[in-house]
Amino acid sequence: MRQVCFVGVAAAVGAIAGRAAGVMTYTFFDPGAGPEITYTEGAGSFLGNGTSNGLLVWSGPSIALTIDGTDHGLGSTLFGADLTMQLEIGAVSSFEGGILTAPIVSGVITFTDSVTTDFILSGTIGAGSGAVLTLGTTGNVIAQGAGGPGGLVWTAGSALTDAFGPLTLLPIHDMNFTLTEITPTVGVNPDGFLTSFTASSAFTGNSAIPAPGGLALLAVAGVFARRRR
Repeated sequence: MRQVCFVGVAAAVGAIAGRAAGVMTYTFFDPGAGPEITYTEGAGSFLGNGTSNGLLVWSGPSIALTIDGTDHGLGSTLFGADLTMQLEIGAVSSFEGGILTAPIVSGVITFTDSVTTDFILSGTIGAGSGAVLTLGTTGNVIAQGAGGPGGLVWTAGSALTDAFGPLTLLPIHDMNFTLTEITPTVGVNPDGFLTSFTASSAFTGNSAIPAPGGLALLAVAGVFARRRR
């Protein structure tokens, strides 16, 4: 019986994903106010004092965040938003084709309304997510989530639901901060971490949203899950 219930949940969630009518997209352009990203390099444990991961933060001004549900018939809204971002960056994992890659160990990205301070949107990244920071002459902060452990999860806040009505964001998410004007040239420190830098940045992300009728399938999934317990 437990096996049947588990399959039922998986089938319902899979059906919801298959019926996603569109995506909710989140974007902002480079504010153009100088470096908006600050990265502080990590340090190793060779002296027995433990390891401190690198830290990537948003240090720029407020941004113009566009959230677009047009693909789902919901229209588009422009928010004046403040961004708080803290991402822990692990030691460099590869260097191929002139591109340095380091894992994002964990992190939180939060957008709030610049005027009302209402919560718009937040993203969380956990251990084992596969999220990475890549750097060459330009760079990218890339994360995805599809319901697996540690993957990126976007959560809608009150300002977002006030603008678009009740929202269900399916567990299919991604994001990409593009990094330009990286200063100084980034290398690898003796402990294996990327060296400190600043950069300018723009952003895009999205979440899948269900088609009409998809919420009914979510309810079915919930019934199966309750019976399984």
